[in-house]
Amino acid sequence: MPGILYCVAALCKDPWISEHYEVCFHFFNMTSESENEIFDQVLSEQAACIGFSIYCWNNGFSLELARRLRREQPRTFILCGGPDITMKNEAETSIFFENKPFVDLLVFGEAETKIAPLLHAGLSGGKPAPMNKGYAFHPRLGGLADFSVEYIDTADKVPEIYPFELAVKRSASCGLAMVYETGRGCPYRCIYCQFSHRNHAPFRMSLERVCKEITWLLGQGIDCIHFADAAFDLDPAFAKNVLRHCIRENQTTSLFFYCSFNKLDDELAGLFAASQAQLCVGIQTTNTTVLKKINRGVNPRLFHETRDLLARHKLNFYIDLIFGLPLDTPESFRASFNDVHGLAPSFIMVFPLTLIKGTPLEQQAHEYGVRSYDETAVRVCNLMCDIEYRNIALYERFTLSDLEAFDDVSLAVFYFYNRFRLCLDYLSKRHDRGPAMLYESIGRNVKAFLRKTGQKATNTNFIHGFEDEIKSIFIAEARAAGAKKNELAAFEDIFKLDIFRILILNAPQREKLFRMESPLSASRVLTDMVEFTDDTRIQRFAHGKNVKCNYRLEDLNNLNTLGESIVEANDTVYVCAPFRRWDVQVFSLSTLYLFLLDIIPSDRPMRYKHLAHAAQRDSGCSAISKDEIQTALLGLKHSGIIAIFE
Repeated sequence: MPGILYCVAALCKDPWISEHYEVCFHFFNMTSESENEIFDQVLSEQAACIGFSIYCWNNGFSLELARRLRREQPRTFILCGGPDITMKNEAETSIFFENKPFVDLLVFGEAETKIAPLLHAGLSGGKPAPMNKGYAFHPRLGGLADFSVEYIDTADKVPEIYPFELAVKRSASCGLAMVYETGRGCPYRCIYCQFSHRNHAPFRMSLERVCKEITWLLGQGIDCIHFADAAFDLDPAFAKNVLRHCIRENQTTSLFFYCSFNKLDDELAGLFAASQAQLCVGIQTTNTTVLKKINRGVNPRLFHETRDLLARHKLNFYIDLIFGLPLDTPESFRASFNDVHGLAPSFIMVFPLTLIKGTPLEQQAHEYGVRSYDETAVRVCNLMCDIEYRNIALYERFTLSDLEAFDDVSLAVFYFYNRFRLCLDYLSKRHDRGPAMLYESIGRNVKAFLRKTGQKATNTNFIHGFEDEIKSIFIAEARAAGAKKNELAAFEDIFKLDIFRILILNAPQREKLFRMESPLSASRVLTDMVEFTDDTRIQRFAHGKNVKCNYRLEDLNNLNTLGESIVEANDTVYVCAPFRRWDVQVFSLSTLYLFLLDIIPSDRPMRYKHLAHAAQRDSGCSAISKDEIQTALLGLKHSGIIAIFE
C-alpha cells in the first residue's frame, strides 16, 4: 500500500523531523510472519514514534500490536491513520481514546500535507498551527482536535515515492501485489463507499510520472500491480496511454484495474485484452430505484453495446454485486444477478451489504431503513462461503433467511462458476427459474454434502470424490428442468469437458504462459485483419489437451434447445482445451487444426511460407488451399493459442 510511503516522504522533507529523527517504514507479510515476529521486529527499533495505517482487515491486529508496544515502551508516541480512522466529532474520539488509551494522535483523511507538522507538535509538546485540519490528540496531550478534513486536490501535492527499498518478506506460497494509483478521486457519490467523501473532482498524475513509476514497479519482480483508481477508464485517452506503456514494458506482472466501462470503445477494449489485465466493474445492482437511492449510476450501454465489446475482445472482467442495499428486495436482487449473468463475466462476486466506517450509510443507517446484525446472529446461520461476513447490515426487506439463501448463491458462484462454465451455461439456459435460483439450489445441495462429510467450503477443490458429487447435483438440476435420456447422456460430455478445463486451470504450466507470451505482446496484432506474407511469423504460446467427445461441440453448445433430438456424431469428435491466462475455452478440431497445433513451435517463430508448404505436403491437408490455412490460423489466434506477427 502506498499510503505509508507518502507519509515517509512527507516526514523526510520536513526540516525539524529530519534533523531530530530517522524515518523508516515496514511492510509485513502476515502469511509468513507470525504476530510475535512482527512485534519483536517493531520493538527492536526502539522508536520514538510509531504510526499505523489502519483499515478493516488489519484493525484488530494493528491496535493490539500498538497496545503491546506501549506496554513495553511507555514513552513511545503512537499515532493512527488510514481509512478506518474517520471520527467526525469529539464524542467519537473520546470513546476511542477511552477504549484505546495507548494511542496519542489520530489523523483523519489524507496525511501527506499534515503528518509532519502534527508529529512535530506531538513530539515537541507544542500546538499544531491553525491551518492543520483533520486530527485529534489524546486528552493527556491537551485534547486539541479539528474535524474539518481537507483533501488533496492536485497531483503536485502528492509526494513522489518511487523508487524505494522493497523489503517485504516473500514465500513460495504467497506472492507480492503492489497497490498503485495514477490519480485520486471518484465521479460517484455512493452512500456505502469511502470514496464518496472526496470533495473535489478526480485528478490524474502526469503521464510522464505514471509511466516512470510503472516502469520501476514492473522491474521489481512483483506478481501484480493493483491499480487503486476508483475508475481507471474515467479518462479513456489517459488510460490508453498507460496501457500502451504497460504492454511495452511488462514481462511477468499481472495487472488489475477498477473500471466503469462508461466510455469503453473498441481501441480501449483491445488494449485491455493485449495487456491481459483483470478488470472489475462494481455494478452492485441493476435496479434503477436502488441505484438512485445509493447515488450510483450504471451505464445503460453496458447491456447492449458494451456487451458486444466485452465478448469480442474476450476481456477478463468480473462484476461485484451487493445484496441488502436500501430499497432492494430479494426478488429484485435475483433479477440483478440474472442481468449481469447475461454479460458472461469471468466471475461474479456476491457480497452482503456491510457498514464501512465513516460512510453516509454507516452514519445514517436507520434513515436508510438498514438494520445491523451482530456476529452472534450471523454465526448461527452457519454460512459457508469463504467471504467476509462482518459488519453486516441489510435493508429491512431482507432477513437472515435471505442471508443464508444468498450465501448459497455466493458459494456456488465462488467455487463453480469459472470451473464448470459449460455445465452452468447449459443449466442456466435450461432452468426456467433463472440463474440466481439455479445457483441457490446448487449451493444448498453442495452445503448438504459438505456438512455430511465434515468438510469446509475452502477445500472443495481437493475433496476426494467431490467431482462425482457435483456431477450428481448438476444432473439432478438437469432432470428437474425436464432433461431426458439423450439430453442427459450428452450432458455427460459437457461435464467431461469442464473437468478437462479444471485440470488445465489448476495446471502449473498455466502461470508460465504469461512469461512465454509477453515478449510477443508489443508486436501482437489487435484485430483479426492480418495480411499474410511469406515472412509473417507464427508462434504457439498456449498449450492444452485434445479430448475426445461423442457429440459435436456445436450440438453440445445448443443442447438446451436440441434436447432429446441430439444425436451422437458419426466419427469421434476432437476438442481442444488450451491453456489461457484466466480461463479455458474449448473448440472443435478439424484435420487442419490438428496438423497446425502439432507443427507450430512454441520455442521459436515459424515463417508462414514454411508452414503453408508443410501443410500442403501433408496427406490429410494436401487439398486445402492457402486461404483455408490462413482462416484456420486466424481462428487459432482468436482462440488465444498462437501469435501472428511480422
